[in-house]
Amino acid sequence: MKRLRSFWQHGGSLRRDPADNLPSGSSFLIVTEGSKTEPNYFKALRDRLRLVAADVDIEHPEGTDPIVLTQHAITRRDERRAQAARGAAVEYDEVWVVFDLEKTHDQRRRQAQQAVSLGEASGIRFARSDPSFEYWLLLHVEYTTASFTKCSQVIARLKPHWNGYSKGSTPSPEFLEKVPRAVSGAEKCRKYHEDSDGDGNPSTYVDLLVRSLNGATRRHLQFRL
Repeated sequence: MKRLRSFWQHGGSLRRDPADNLPSGSSFLIVTEGSKTEPNYFKALRDRLRLVAADVDIEHPEGTDPIVLTQHAITRRDERRAQAARGAAVEYDEVWVVFDLEKTHDQRRRQAQQAVSLGEASGIRFARSDPSFEYWLLLHVEYTTASFTKCSQVIARLKPHWNGYSKGSTPSPEFLEKVPRAVSGAEKCRKYHEDSDGDGNPSTYVDLLVRSLNGATRRHLQFRL
């Protein structure tokens, strides 16, 4: 019933070509720290999975503090819930906050811990990367557990694989087809830190969000993860 309701709310038509984007039946809010890199990646991924834009909201609020991002996510989630109660929208099934741990590492970790505590109490999920989102991008083309102190080091490692990469670049269709490799690498890296009692640098949890998005599309469009 929810899928059918979402279909009509987004102007669907039973005569629409099957190859066109269709409502997924799941609704996501993704709040990102970055204003370009992360939104561009998730928009490209959304297109690759043929998810309707109205079913995957991607927002970048003012401020990069994980606590501010989490508070924004909670506010938007509650606003959407109120709209749903009036029949004007569908509630978000999943709300995610995407942020990095690069800046002033100890302080950033404290902020992240506070944000996670706040978010977990409100049902918010997190996709953090250490030191930066670019590590998730790097895993599409190379697996490494080498430590990085700042984002620029990750970018230097990424550029030989992605000619002309800079903040705000949009991944190519060919690059996105390497998502399964990135998911596997993220899981492998977390296991590496767990087994070696590592400090979590580098690491990423973006794969968890990607898995959720992947599961929301039609089976023949899903990556094999």
